[in-house]
Amino acid sequence: MRLDRKQALNLGGRALAFLGAAALAVGAVGAAALIPWPDHRIAPPSVLVQPAESRQQRVCPGPLLALGEDAAAATTASSIGAADLVAAAEPSDAQLEETPLAAPENPFASDDGTPVAIAAEPGAVDAGMLAGAQSQAVATETAGGFAATACGEAVADAWLVAGATTLGRSGLVLLSNPTAVSATVDVRVIGETGPVEAPSALGVIVPPGSQRVLSLAGLAPNVASPVVHVTSAGGAIAASLEHSVVVGLAPAGIELTGPTAAPATSQVIAGFVVPQTGGVGASEDHADGDDHPAVRLYAPGGEAAEVSIALVPESGSGGTTIEATMEAGRALDVPLGVLDEGVYTVRVESDAPVVAAARATVGGTQGQTDAAAPSDLAWTVATAPLLDTAVVAVPDGPSPTLWLVNPDGEAVDVTVTLDGAERTVSVPGAGGASVPLDGVTAAVLGGSSGLHATVAFSGDDALASFGVQPPGPLDSPLEVYPQ
Repeated sequence: MRLDRKQALNLGGRALAFLGAAALAVGAVGAAALIPWPDHRIAPPSVLVQPAESRQQRVCPGPLLALGEDAAAATTASSIGAADLVAAAEPSDAQLEETPLAAPENPFASDDGTPVAIAAEPGAVDAGMLAGAQSQAVATETAGGFAATACGEAVADAWLVAGATTLGRSGLVLLSNPTAVSATVDVRVIGETGPVEAPSALGVIVPPGSQRVLSLAGLAPNVASPVVHVTSAGGAIAASLEHSVVVGLAPAGIELTGPTAAPATSQVIAGFVVPQTGGVGASEDHADGDDHPAVRLYAPGGEAAEVSIALVPESGSGGTTIEATMEAGRALDVPLGVLDEGVYTVRVESDAPVVAAARATVGGTQGQTDAAAPSDLAWTVATAPLLDTAVVAVPDGPSPTLWLVNPDGEAVDVTVTLDGAERTVSVPGAGGASVPLDGVTAAVLGGSSGLHATVAFSGDDALASFGVQPPGPLDSPLEVYPQ
């Protein structure tokens, strides 16, 4: 087909127009590649919220109790005297409030007192710097000895490693609820043969502002090595375990033990006092009972565990290591052999998380079947590492001493202020140091991060200790993303 001149000119014009448009498009793309695009990002809206500081609080378990002291109620746990209570805070002039909790099961509460909640208003006390402790000596026909314990925080989960319910041994689980709501509490007991079936200990209701007391023997009779796991929903609970011993007709010790450190593959028991030389080996057939030094262990994971127990004397030199195998789901008491009189650090290393505490006695002749009954006993619990600062309340008792242990390789200098008087204590790497607390009611620590601490009491016929545990998680800012 032949185009005339006019058609050819029209077609050529259209082609040139198309090529021009294409060139402009290419130029626009090239320019876009050379000119940076604007950077525009949309971040989700958020608000940084600082929660209002809440009241700090510690709960003291109250006076020692005994079953059958009230003839009108033979199964009721009645108090046997009043406890000496001390509170401490930083700053030392902070106003503290002491609120008694109800003890409806104790017929002598009006005379001997009840559990007490120690609290400070928001901002009145430095973060985590509130403490309380109590002590009590008893001497009755059925109970004798000296007990001391720290006032603890109310929590939803706690492990109590102490006690026994074999012949002559009794125990009480004390559940204190300082909150304004009821707590539903499950108390589970594990012994040397495994978990103990105790349906009555599940779903225990503890009313707000009150204490409930459970007989350990009623939950787990004839158990030599109980470990008690306390969990709660609703209100938080401050749990402790009272352990008393009678040999024949003679009282042979009493102790009030607070929670041990949470399960972990490494545990440190500081300030374990062995008041006299003695003990038994793990292979000896008279290693039963409680008149010899021992460590109690339990692995909550339900699996067998290989455990190494190192005992380091106060001097830091020498010591021994004991290897043990834990059967799945069973608590284990490991005798620590014949030990010289002194103070030890017990370090537990395991291939599975464990809870731990160590027991010692004073009086009698340890480890001998014909020995006289001991006059007292103590359980020393494992502790969690301290924060950079800590405050310790010191109740009355024989030769109170603060024991500091440094599990790391570098020496740590700690500032210790005793009732206003400041001093510096050097804690060597992988070693320990002691601070006498006679005549003081409070000790404030600075630079104590990573250390472990125990307050121990020791006399001719008295023995007790309590762990210095760090406070729970403190208030911190929260990043809130509203929807």
